[in-house]
Amino acid sequence: MSISFLVCGGCASSVLKSGRSQEILKHDEFDKQLQVSELPPELSASGSGLYVLLPGPEPVPGASAPHPPKEKTDEPKISKQSRKKREPPPVEAQAPGKEPLAPASAEAVSKVHEPALEDGEGFVGRRPAIDPFQVGEKLTLEVSYFGVSGGEMVLEVRPFVKVNGRKSYHLVGTAKSNSVFSMFYAVDDWFETFIDYQTLVPSSYALHVKESKQLRETRCLFDWTKMQATFWDKRIDAEQKVEERKFEWEIQQYAQNIFTASHYLRNFQLRPGKKLAFLVAHEKENLTVTGEVLRREKLQTPMGELNTVVLKPKIELNGVFKPVGDVFVWLTDDERKYIVRIESKIKIGTVVASLVSIQPGRAPAADE
Repeated sequence: MSISFLVCGGCASSVLKSGRSQEILKHDEFDKQLQVSELPPELSASGSGLYVLLPGPEPVPGASAPHPPKEKTDEPKISKQSRKKREPPPVEAQAPGKEPLAPASAEAVSKVHEPALEDGEGFVGRRPAIDPFQVGEKLTLEVSYFGVSGGEMVLEVRPFVKVNGRKSYHLVGTAKSNSVFSMFYAVDDWFETFIDYQTLVPSSYALHVKESKQLRETRCLFDWTKMQATFWDKRIDAEQKVEERKFEWEIQQYAQNIFTASHYLRNFQLRPGKKLAFLVAHEKENLTVTGEVLRREKLQTPMGELNTVVLKPKIELNGVFKPVGDVFVWLTDDERKYIVRIESKIKIGTVVASLVSIQPGRAPAADE
């Protein structure tokens, strides 16, 4: 996640406008390949419980290590009472128009955390033992530069959706400059991304950029059956010139995208001295994000004093660290690991995103 969207030169009082922008910036090819629909209410609202495999695709190939066929053994029979707990409700008991659900198979959820690059503490297979995300979560952060407020960033966890047949997290972020900063450079951007509930790998992201010097629509689709990402990008600049790019590249197993990376970090167990690593695929590059938990720190916020852990992430390409400036991230030192502060040092100063408010989202019921 980048917060440098507010650090721009130029002088303009409003976002760029173009009469044909919606038509020009459409991505029909992407839209045809990504099918997103609502889940039944009982699944879309719940933020905990066992993974439920919907009718349709098998667990994501390429994001799950292959399992050899199991030899037949004399396994003990399951009692009818135990079997009832594992079976989905009968079709007639569901609301009209709802698809019947089926539980995930035992093979679908490995208890060994993969890939080996990652720290598996606190995970059961690919799933965290305690899910840090809850539907309705909303974090608002003020973004400042040289101590001057430039606008705000909002990160949200929307209700679960079905993406190409699979239950998925729906994450959305917005960035908007305030009235004062907009006199110099106006920003009104948003992104959304989907993460598979079972394997925690992203299926796609969409980025909408509406600023003083550009209008831009970017899309990226991760095809885990082919281990391939496809990237589409269209841009209209201040001179009304249209630029368009499309490319594909091979991705690594379990890779995150640029927007899911900071959220994925919240799944790990964090304590001072611990070092973490995971993969990120971004615009033809397969990167490794490494991070060290530096310390615990009490942070003063509008929400009061919060106990936090401070991390310093770095980006590595082919074993060499990429110079992106020092970045520090503060997360709450609890099960939720909210992102409450980010500092990004650049050549001419430091950009800071600091917590304004937290809406924790829906806490799961005791029986879920």
